[in-house]
Amino acid sequence: MVKSEKKYLVGLVCPEALSAIEADPMHPVFLDIEACNALEIRYDFFDEKVWPELSARVRKVAPHAMQIGTVRLVRDGGKFPDKDAYSRIPLWSKILGESEVPEWLDLEQDCLYDFKNLKSIADLRKTRILVSQHNFLRIPNQQELEDFARDCLRVKADGLKIAAMSNSENDCERLYKFTRIHAHEFELFAAFGMGETGKASRIWSLKEGANLTYASIGHAQAPGQIDVASSEKALKNLENLNSPFETLGFIQKF
Repeated sequence: MVKSEKKYLVGLVCPEALSAIEADPMHPVFLDIEACNALEIRYDFFDEKVWPELSARVRKVAPHAMQIGTVRLVRDGGKFPDKDAYSRIPLWSKILGESEVPEWLDLEQDCLYDFKNLKSIADLRKTRILVSQHNFLRIPNQQELEDFARDCLRVKADGLKIAAMSNSENDCERLYKFTRIHAHEFELFAAFGMGETGKASRIWSLKEGANLTYASIGHAQAPGQIDVASSEKALKNLENLNSPFETLGFIQKF
């Protein structure tokens, strides 16, 4: 698998943002969407009736952006009921049955029982799968991180994402080490900390070898998430940043 050398800034598409730009192409949200070279369609934020049409609607307002389709469960910070996790395959089938579909789908690590079935329908549309893990309590220890990478490699996932709560200044060092070891094994790779002490990692992880980070369009959807405008400035200045501390100082200027 060849890892993309391109760095992806992912903005989250929610109903409010999509409706705003569809109603007014000059709406301020346009600048955020233009700044993102990838967009995460959060299907769980939308009514299920419109899911099949969302990729085409997003493609129309942002033809330049790679799409990551996500049906996030409540336990992972989303709105789709945990008890209905097993029912997502038919819903993904409807999404992938349309003329426009996301280039990527996001599946949580604890739902890998669905990976084979999801891949079988995704392959028909050349849609790849990113396996994600969200930990809102702590950053996993090194063995837990290695186990996560092993799980992703075992099922031959094309991408890996981990977002975990940072509780101290040096907490993200484990994620940086994890990135240096495993980023080259996946086409898309994200590993960053949430919370205030994890802010810098959302940018610095890209210096360590990750090629995917997430930013907010409008209000933050995750603890410590940085807005698109600040993230874009930091990415443009990435080669001049020399440490997580310096990165945090740069972000805080905006």
